[in-house]
Amino acid sequence: MIITATSIRLQSLLVALLLPFASLADVESEVPVGGYIVAGIQTSGEISYFMEGLADPESDTHVTENTVFHIASLSKQLTAAVLADAILTGRVSLNDPVADYIQEIAHYGRRLTIAHLLYFTSGLTEAYEVPRPGNIPWTTHYYFTVDDAIAASLSVPALRFEPGTVWQYNNINFQLIAELLERVYGQPFSVLARDRIFNRLSMNATLINDDTTIAIPKRAVGVVPRIPAVVEQLRSSGVEATLQGGPIIIRRNAPHYGGSGVLTSMADWMKWQQDMLTHTQLGEDFWSLMFSTREFEHDKSNDAFGLVHGQFNGTPTVWFAGSDIDGASYMIASPEQGVAAACFSNNPLFDCQSEALRAFEASLASQ
Repeated sequence: MIITATSIRLQSLLVALLLPFASLADVESEVPVGGYIVAGIQTSGEISYFMEGLADPESDTHVTENTVFHIASLSKQLTAAVLADAILTGRVSLNDPVADYIQEIAHYGRRLTIAHLLYFTSGLTEAYEVPRPGNIPWTTHYYFTVDDAIAASLSVPALRFEPGTVWQYNNINFQLIAELLERVYGQPFSVLARDRIFNRLSMNATLINDDTTIAIPKRAVGVVPRIPAVVEQLRSSGVEATLQGGPIIIRRNAPHYGGSGVLTSMADWMKWQQDMLTHTQLGEDFWSLMFSTREFEHDKSNDAFGLVHGQFNGTPTVWFAGSDIDGASYMIASPEQGVAAACFSNNPLFDCQSEALRAFEASLASQ
């Protein structure tokens, strides 16, 4: 098996605002809290689900295929999907300078292109590395918008490295892609994603969580075990918690998007992954672009549009992993074999990677 998701998953924890829990990977299997769902799908549309646990401990609501999860960094492939649609309709090109659309980035020059954002080689500073006014932490416990994150990142006078020379995973690249697309179309990114991707696949439970005041039916509530290590990490980020009580409830209070922020159900996600296998709704040109890679001056060349090319027991795959304070996620697909799988959990410490790979392997074996 050649899937090196663990390091990316850990990095995703850090850059997706899970800093309080980044050192807690060893406790994820010790105290089972929350719930999860794993699914496998074939080209035919046949889906197998397995689910366990609670979507919402407060209401004692169990996880189902219609439970709506925050899928964290899996959101990147949907941001990239809106970008791919814009490229195919002639609105933008990967080689366009970002400054042509976002004037606030002009101090970095015209050498920074959309391709550099997409393939994680921009040289931009992650917003979460820039101090916030009042020393408020950059964790999703505290309210901030995508505009706040972009402004913080662009306040840094110079790029960290020449675009295209170093690979560096971060969220600001995809937050800027979402901002750029908003300016191109003159519409909120949530509307663009809905009209250009979600509606075309009848993903009716899927949305961009750009307004934290909206009630979302069947939403899973983030939950972590109430153990000393978790309580200590929460306190270090300014969130008071005690060792008394049941599982700790974690809520996403910051409506940033682009790098994360998509809420979806597994039933909806299977529609996305089925089209990834069949290309029926979004088309061959769309998926050819989504799977495309590009070489730069660094040695990492397996990134695609919010996806990573890899192998599982010799089978070519695309995959991605996500984690934020309110959940964990993992997806894998082999268009060549006509098989895909995914796992969502509302426990950010849950090992979705292992569950999704197990479902993927079972789906391959059943062919």
